[in-house]
Amino acid sequence: MSLKKYLLSAACLCFIILNGYSQKNKTLRFHSINQLGLLNGQVGSAFQLQTVNGIQYKTWFAGAGVGLDYYKIRSIPLFFDARKEFGKTNNVFFVYADIGINFPSATDKEKVYLANEKYPNRMYVDAGIGYKLKLKNNTALLFSAGYSYKKITEQSYGIVPPPYGSPPFDSFDEIDYNLERLSIKIGIEF
Repeated sequence: MSLKKYLLSAACLCFIILNGYSQKNKTLRFHSINQLGLLNGQVGSAFQLQTVNGIQYKTWFAGAGVGLDYYKIRSIPLFFDARKEFGKTNNVFFVYADIGINFPSATDKEKVYLANEKYPNRMYVDAGIGYKLKLKNNTALLFSAGYSYKKITEQSYGIVPPPYGSPPFDSFDEIDYNLERLSIKIGIEF
């Protein structure tokens, strides 16, 4: 079983178990957070989408998330999300931290050599602060800003033509992109 399938299966299993447990235990509550964001860094700006599903216990939240990240090279981050709320009113500040694996999914437009490029899975991190504005029926609007990091490694393979009668030889190039970005998100929690 590939790493993607294993992680997706584990996330689904955790979701099912925690959701069933949270319905029986009133101190635990299941939440789904869906966010749209803007990423801005050295190579420009791009959009991101995220969904995080997990369990809240008092002021703590933990869950699993997946997203679409269009910065530099399109990718799918799969991550663990932890949050802590501060305050006793309906509207509270929070801090969050995400850590996981980034699965590159480059478009043909983003690839230089098309068939001869590979993008191995690398690290994804996102951390910041936010504000939660409660609405009706356990629904809330979320506003957040933070630091986001994704690593992309571009591996290119090719055959270099020989100079003046020499035999051709294989070429391998590897470029690491350490992409640090400002992340601004708006979302809804229910």
